[in-house]
Amino acid sequence: MENVLRVAQFNISGGFYIGDESEEYLDREAATEVDDRLFRETIEIINSEQIDVICFQEIITNEEVAYIENIMKNTELNYKEMIELSPCNLVKDTNCGLAILSRYPITNMEAGLFKNPKLSKTTSSGNTYYTYDKGYLMIEVVINGEKVKVLTHHGFPFRRFNSTPEANPKVFKEFDSIIKRLQPTVVTGDFNAERFFDMMDYTRENYEKGFDEVTTVDNMKFDNILVVNDKSIHNQKSRKTLSDHFMLIADLNI
Repeated sequence: MENVLRVAQFNISGGFYIGDESEEYLDREAATEVDDRLFRETIEIINSEQIDVICFQEIITNEEVAYIENIMKNTELNYKEMIELSPCNLVKDTNCGLAILSRYPITNMEAGLFKNPKLSKTTSSGNTYYTYDKGYLMIEVVINGEKVKVLTHHGFPFRRFNSTPEANPKVFKEFDSIIKRLQPTVVTGDFNAERFFDMMDYTRENYEKGFDEVTTVDNMKFDNILVVNDKSIHNQKSRKTLSDHFMLIADLNI
């Protein structure tokens, strides 16, 4: 009998979304506190959808804010792994990164950074910005004797730096090699690229995309849930949220 795992993918935008998608995106003023509306909405969706594992990007990692811990307290997701990646430019004096919360005990994990392409941009205000570090996080859980590896990641925001994913193929080749080495059952994340499969030979041949639809408020297909070819994915849905990304949810037969 197959087991079913309900997985969610969500770029939570630091818990705050201003809605500014202008040319001066990098110059926008950081919020002074986390938006509690998005926090409450995230908890409501996790509980109503009975999510087993949720993968976050741009989630605040500061212990003082306790964003991750408070989600855990208000859901049945009692296990976590996380990696802090960079300052959070959306909320003042905070850092953010990746986190995976699970209903099942986590038996193993691995995390790491991608090689930073070190893109830069000088805005009309005269400020110069550089790409923050991005990376990946993978956990392993055991469900009725079956080992399941769930990997999430956050890609570089090339468009914010007047570049494109296609102009940075080494980033995707590196991620492709990580997937080949780790052999995850599920791959989730904000790829920050719509045609990432074109640059990831191993992943394209061995994984199925769960979504082929807009996943952001500015009509980009950046987020996805992939499953290895010998498993199946079904009951896919996307939930619009107060974040600039939608939450993706899918059931996986494992």
